[in-house]
Amino acid sequence: MAGKPSRKNELPVLAAIFLFWFSMYTYPSFFSTYVSDRLLAPEVMTGLIVGAYGFAQMILPIPLGIASDLTRRRKPFVTLGFCASILACGGLILTDLLAASGVPLTLTHITALVARGLSGVTAATWVSFSVLYSASYEADEIAPAVSRLMVPQYGSQIVAMLLGAQLAQRVDETAAFGLALAAALAGLLLMRRVPDRPPEGERLSLRSFKAVLSNRGLRVGTLLGTLFRLVCWGTILGFVPNWARDVAGLTVSQLGYLSVMYLLPNTIMARLSGAYLAPRFGFRAVLSAGFALVGLACFLYPRAMGLWPMMGTQALFGVGMGLILPLTLSLSIRDIPDERRGAAMGVYQAVYGVGVFIGPVVAGWIISALPTQLEGMTVNFYANGALSLLCLALTLLLVRRER
Repeated sequence: MAGKPSRKNELPVLAAIFLFWFSMYTYPSFFSTYVSDRLLAPEVMTGLIVGAYGFAQMILPIPLGIASDLTRRRKPFVTLGFCASILACGGLILTDLLAASGVPLTLTHITALVARGLSGVTAATWVSFSVLYSASYEADEIAPAVSRLMVPQYGSQIVAMLLGAQLAQRVDETAAFGLALAAALAGLLLMRRVPDRPPEGERLSLRSFKAVLSNRGLRVGTLLGTLFRLVCWGTILGFVPNWARDVAGLTVSQLGYLSVMYLLPNTIMARLSGAYLAPRFGFRAVLSAGFALVGLACFLYPRAMGLWPMMGTQALFGVGMGLILPLTLSLSIRDIPDERRGAAMGVYQAVYGVGVFIGPVVAGWIISALPTQLEGMTVNFYANGALSLLCLALTLLLVRRER
């Protein structure tokens, strides 16, 4: 089943990927501020609710990936993801109704926690979705294929965040949750047109799973991907919106523009990273450049006051992000046979789910531990900048030169 799939067969998958991520990204640009302001959650609880998205990604991807390889089916697990997204969006709408009705805050926080966790269940099924798409590609085609895959993935996030922020500003947050719900329903219907692609070769066994775990590329890609998620969810996907609003003085609609300013360069660079830059300069050089740019952005955030300095810093982070994400994923699965890629993707996503979960929790703890919010956020940015430089050092140490 090697070789590039036809455009006719590829388009429904890419369209479904667009709706898949759209359904999860109409609200992250304002979600942390929504939780702290609308739901009146303190910093640590805000971190827990935001991080619940990552908790499901710690515990579900490995069993989902193994089940997908054992059953040789990908599509049913993707369908499960869309169903979980529908429940997540409905749960967030319910959370807003509970907050308006004056029920105890604990109940509202628990409802938000569960709803955000269900969104993480959706993200956990990305294991099956990405393998469904990459099933037709050989090892040397994986990096370019992943770069193409990330265009609808991140392009959908740009559109979703921009529309979601505008709806939240002009209508209310519930409208953004409703838009996500509509996208999830549309994606569920579209999946009827997407064919399943059973892998060839032997079924996954305990022995072959151990071979997957011992793969060096999977280990290195997973380590770097996990540490990078810690940085992302401690900053740009965690508390950057709080900094932008409370310190830099941005409005809710401007938070949407802020998200676009990292997602747009992220999408462009993700398309170039695996398809053009890595083949020319090597994984090691491109990853190193990405971590250097992200680290620089983290050190610049405390000095970004106002819309344009924030947008410039976001764009810098987005360029680095686009260089990093396709290559950590490609490192993890490029040497894995097709029939075992579900398990490999499960390991990759489950471990980086630790970063998604812990990132905002640790950031919330750092912020609350300092005397003022300004001091706490500043220290958090510097800590994540230092972690980015650690990732740069690990890249130079662990990723082999390819020229």
